[in-house]
Amino acid sequence: LYELPIFAQEWAKVCASHGSDWMLKEMFLNGVYFYSYNEVAFFTLSQVSPVTHAIGNTLKRVAIIFTTVLVFKNPVSQLSVIGSTIAITGALIYSLVRAREKQAEKGVPAASG
Repeated sequence: LYELPIFAQEWAKVCASHGSDWMLKEMFLNGVYFYSYNEVAFFTLSQVSPVTHAIGNTLKRVAIIFTTVLVFKNPVSQLSVIGSTIAITGALIYSLVRAREKQAEKGVPAASG
């Protein structure tokens, strides 16, 4: 909603430079990719424990950050490395604690380790 007032203006810019057919194709592909991602995530969750899924999801975040640094040559300062490390570690700990709480609610003994 925040960007809604400038949407028409930005849409016109993109369509002028690439064409509306290109933009519609890109939007469609974006939807297909996101749907596919969700299907894979739900399938994976049905095949592994929630803890394994949480760890895999955290590793996915690390891979995405690493890939953007390599592909897009995003500059990485010491502060951004520290911030990313804190955020990823926090997300991992939260996911692990949350998964353990859900297992405890179901009466499943928590994995030791």
